Amino acid sequence: MSDDRLVEAKRLIAESAFDFLLRSLDEIEDHPKYSVIHFATAVELLLKARLMHEHWSLVVLHPSDAELSKFLSGKCKTVTQSEAIKRLIGICSEPIASEVVAQFEKLAAHRNRMIHFYHEVSSQKAAPSVQADVAREQCLCWIHLERLLSSWKPQFEPFSGEVLKAHHKMRRNRAYLSAVFETLHDKINAAKKQGRKFNECASCGYISAEVSQLTSNFFEQRCLVCGLTDAYIEVQCPEDDCDTTITIPADAEEEHACGECGYSVSSDDLSELLDTEDADEISYVQKNCAPCMSLGSVIQHHDIYICIECLSWSRDIAGCEWCNELQMGGGDLEFSYHSGCEFCDGHAGWHADD
Repeated sequence: MSDDRLVEAKRLIAESAFDFLLRSLDEIEDHPKYSVIHFATAVELLLKARLMHEHWSLVVLHPSDAELSKFLSGKCKTVTQSEAIKRLIGICSEPIASEVVAQFEKLAAHRNRMIHFYHEVSSQKAAPSVQADVAREQCLCWIHLERLLSSWKPQFEPFSGEVLKAHHKMRRNRAYLSAVFETLHDKINAAKKQGRKFNECASCGYISAEVSQLTSNFFEQRCLVCGLTDAYIEVQCPEDDCDTTITIPADAEEEHACGECGYSVSSDDLSELLDTEDADEISYVQKNCAPCMSLGSVIQHHDIYICIECLSWSRDIAGCEWCNELQMGGGDLEFSYHSGCEFCDGHAGWHADD
């Protein structure tokens, strides 16, 4: 009986999340305040729904005090969005990048201001500029949320229709950013005449993502309309008889196919194509990526370090004083001997049970 009720509880929390999500996308014009509140609520519920698929007790604020009967009757306090993300990363090994966490937290902060204080979106009929601001925040959150849902297809398969509906509604709501694009139109055209390159933004869909070439193969782009920062790689197809240049975006699957010959470029291919570490000075210490929590995925590429899984990059890499592994994107690790890094618990964790 309890198993059936848990299955139903999983379904209901996901159903509620998508209900809030789809409703929020219909409210942006007449009710921007509730659009933000409902969108942020949907994000939090979807994170909890993913935790539910791991184990129901992970949704409870204090798992050691979890009782199934209380949980099913709605009498247990549940985790905050921040704690849900921590558990998804630490317990479920979900690679949620730091910029995704930051964007979700920013949206949650807007929601909290609306509920507990004053927010400029609170008026019943907000100005077009405010609607554009709401659309910008939702676009940035949706691009990250849609990628997470894509990697969580087995858990949310019954809701594929709702994901598709949300995708189409977001494309409609991106029209609110057209006013922002128009104000930048002359600036972008002038930059193009100066030789600067712009690509289509994966979030808002405008040709407004300014490209910065970091190396001959690695590029970063930042959208002037919605603010999305993304990266991509350009490499020659590894197939001997193919000279096609393959573009691999940050949200690519584990393998990316060549459009000409169909060759699937794997992580190993990328490592071989991009790793420029001197063979005479090569370090066999594992290089890990803190943003996506991938082990051994970081390579040295000229004077920068790149994660070949999520395409995060940095000019610096730090060593953990406890596990002796290298880590990109996790800070300077100054006190890591005691507290550890993203991948170990340090001296304190090692002796925690002594």
